[in-house]
Amino acid sequence: MTKIDKEIRSFEVELRKAPESRTIEGRAIPFNIYSPNREGFREMVSPEAVEGVIEASDIFLLYNHSKDNGFLARSKKGKGTLKIDVREDGVYFSFDAAHDNLSNYILERIERGEINETSWAFTVREDTWRKADDGVYERIITKFDKLYDFSVVDNSYYGLEDAVGCKRYAEIQEEDRKALEEAQKAEEERIAQEKLEQEQREAEEKQKQLEEYYNNLKETYKDYMKKEEN
Repeated sequence: MTKIDKEIRSFEVELRKAPESRTIEGRAIPFNIYSPNREGFREMVSPEAVEGVIEASDIFLLYNHSKDNGFLARSKKGKGTLKIDVREDGVYFSFDAAHDNLSNYILERIERGEINETSWAFTVREDTWRKADDGVYERIITKFDKLYDFSVVDNSYYGLEDAVGCKRYAEIQEEDRKALEEAQKAEEERIAQEKLEQEQREAEEKQKQLEEYYNNLKETYKDYMKKEEN
């Protein structure tokens, strides 16, 4: 069975918390938005990528993708303290913060405006790659395999961070390199074949000219001999 590597992506978005409320909400996954160009490619998530996945996943809401200090909320197969809402522009979440150290820390940092970014961890079942007109590769995720966590993070950047995206991009670069090498080799072989055929044509033409020359000599000699005989 092929191993599917986990990936992490981040997205800067406003985390909202009403005054005197412990409810926190935000967007975890944006739809139809290309990430910045990172190391030669950009990425976008299609809305159909999450169809049926949330209901089959055990999704934790974490801080910086770590369970070291516990977790903030959880959605197990679509149910739990982590409320998930799929909208036209992405996957949103909300939860009521518990009365524990981690939740209190996150609440305070959001109130102070020190945290306003989210991230998500996932594996991919289906994606497509293409090369845009500007030469940059574009990856479109059309189906997640699983969603592992949404995270409130200190720093984020919606783009390449690790794992499969980078590996697949490297594979595509290698495929393109090999294709270019094969094309160059085929072109060199074509040029060499054309040169060989040209040389053969020239040799045949030269041989033909020589034969005509000797035939002319023979005819000239025959004419001379006839004159001598007469």
